[in-house]
Amino acid sequence: MYLSIKPVTLVLMILLQVLLPANTSGQTEKCNIINRACAPGESLSYIVSYNVFIFWTDVGVVNFTVSETEKDKHKRLHLHGTGLSFPTWNWFFKVEDSYESWTDPVTLKPYEFKRDVYEGGYEIDIHYNFNREQNIAYSISSKTNKAEWKDTIKISECTYDVLSILYYTRNIDYSTYNPGDTIPVTILLDNELTSIYFRYLGKENIRVHGFGKFRCIKFSVYLVEGTLFEGGEDMEVWVTDDDNRIPLKINSPILVGSVKARIISMKGIKHSLNSRISKK
Repeated sequence: MYLSIKPVTLVLMILLQVLLPANTSGQTEKCNIINRACAPGESLSYIVSYNVFIFWTDVGVVNFTVSETEKDKHKRLHLHGTGLSFPTWNWFFKVEDSYESWTDPVTLKPYEFKRDVYEGGYEIDIHYNFNREQNIAYSISSKTNKAEWKDTIKISECTYDVLSILYYTRNIDYSTYNPGDTIPVTILLDNELTSIYFRYLGKENIRVHGFGKFRCIKFSVYLVEGTLFEGGEDMEVWVTDDDNRIPLKINSPILVGSVKARIISMKGIKHSLNSRISKK
């Protein structure tokens, strides 16, 4: 069972929307958002669970934090996503993943990105520096048993990394879309530009254990069939229908069983939880 040995990496893929190429013909990217959803001090945590047949088991935890820092004499937002497998799984396949992005505080466009992951003895380190004036990204990468290599990649004005794209999507003005509309974006993933989209599905009320009932914005994520996912738009994501746009729950089938993630902690959020209908 693939997920049982890589649980946290999977939910990072889901939460960070590390998707595969999709058809977005007839649409253009929009990257003129203004960050209103998050601020320094925000911290979100999620439990990752896996199901095969009728049994669910918790396999890991994912955390996201936002802080303020200075890079190259400019103020930046420091976005940090980490994933850890639970100790009961470490004997089998230990996972320690870290994703960091330093972005413009207003536009959320990334200027630097680091990926440092350890998965069952296999390590991957990727470092991007974005030159926004020349629309170029400089990459330094290394993997277990492979020599370090460098690359220069031509990017577009609307290119994000796999962490900053999560915060970008939280700032989309969904009032300009109708249910069924798709929203395209571009990410730099493993030294290649990848076009992705998700489909706006409208509004829905859901309950979240420990937090109550919420009005939510719902969308599906397009997945191309591969070694882990079935093809199609079966992955579903719910975010709060308020100015925070906090991801609350994610469900997705995989080739064997299914996976879900739900929020277990939210601290330092910028706005009131006006989307919460009740605390039960």
